[in-house]
Amino acid sequence: MKKPSRFMPKYVAEKPSAPTLFTVSAVFLGIVIYAPILLAILAGVALLVFAWSKIEEPKIEKYFLGLYNERSDESICEFAREFDPRVVDTWVIRAVYEQIQASLPTEQKVPIKASDILFEKLMLDEDTLDLDLLEEISQRTGRTLEGLETNPYYGRVTTARDLVLFFNHQARVHAT
Repeated sequence: MKKPSRFMPKYVAEKPSAPTLFTVSAVFLGIVIYAPILLAILAGVALLVFAWSKIEEPKIEKYFLGLYNERSDESICEFAREFDPRVVDTWVIRAVYEQIQASLPTEQKVPIKASDILFEKLMLDEDTLDLDLLEEISQRTGRTLEGLETNPYYGRVTTARDLVLFFNHQARVHAT
């Protein structure tokens, strides 16, 4: 019998390997030694990004606080009711809900709706989806990331519902 989704393991990030850290350190050292002008430009860009984030951060927090207050009586239960548990794997439902929530650009635990548009309503960017969410959800659900192009939802994921259905169509790495 399959374990209930509430017992699904949390996402565990892989630690960078020593060669990766060495390579990054060597590249950085090379930049410091051989390209002080490039370093000054990078520092200027970093300062601008930092200043911009400090200006935008309160606006983003205010937006998500409003969204949180608007949905304060909702939970994963309402999200899960949007799917037929006989058709959609409950592990996929929980993993998508929790990993989207963890990826939001706020500390607020904003309840997610299946109809939420990932890139507009939840302010996620495509890089977050492609580089973080897919890997995290795959690891938690035991679903493979191979054969993405054959998935009927490939290239069509815009809402939280789409992401659940996308992963529900991915093959399992192993029986759970």
